[in-house]
Amino acid sequence: MPYRKTAVLVGLLFLSSTLTFALGSSLVGDYFSDPDSGEGGLLVGVLLEGYTAFAVAGIGVALFPVLKPHGRRLSAWYLILRCAECAAIVAVGCYFLASKNELTDYALLVYAFSGAGGLALSYLLLCAGLVARWLSVLGLVGYAVLLAGVGSDLLGLVDINSGAGVLFYVPGGLFEVLLPLLLIFKGFRPVVPAPDACGRGGRLASEGARG
Repeated sequence: MPYRKTAVLVGLLFLSSTLTFALGSSLVGDYFSDPDSGEGGLLVGVLLEGYTAFAVAGIGVALFPVLKPHGRRLSAWYLILRCAECAAIVAVGCYFLASKNELTDYALLVYAFSGAGGLALSYLLLCAGLVARWLSVLGLVGYAVLLAGVGSDLLGLVDINSGAGVLFYVPGGLFEVLLPLLLIFKGFRPVVPAPDACGRGGRLASEGARG
């Protein structure tokens, strides 16, 4: 099966990056809620988020040769967005360690990069037929909802980290669990690339994309 090892690697990076960012951001939040608790928690939190940063960049690098035949420009943009997300997480972590000051809603910046990149990935998966159509559609919906939540939070309409606001995470979070599990256990669907079809916004690349 084509790109079998890449599929497993990407699946593991997706799952581990989601877990480490959740744990890391929780530890960072705990430190700023109670600075007297010591800097150890802050350091561990930043290191966990640092792993997340390089994991998401690794996802972009690993997926680039898989996605490129189906959409050169869009796959390049996906790689750029994942690297930008990595840079943002690292920069914020360095700021925390250097200043010991909190940066309010820094996660929204990360989610903005993640949401934009996720839309690009989901569209590429959909028109290339590399995974089941329903899963690609779930990704498109999930990341669109996440970006809507980020925008609503920035406008002060909702807090996506509390109450009903956490619902903005649900569809995208479900995609980021189901996609890596599918990649680990089943891999990508074998398809015949239609040259740069996704980049042109063209037709689906395979009959398998309808499944």
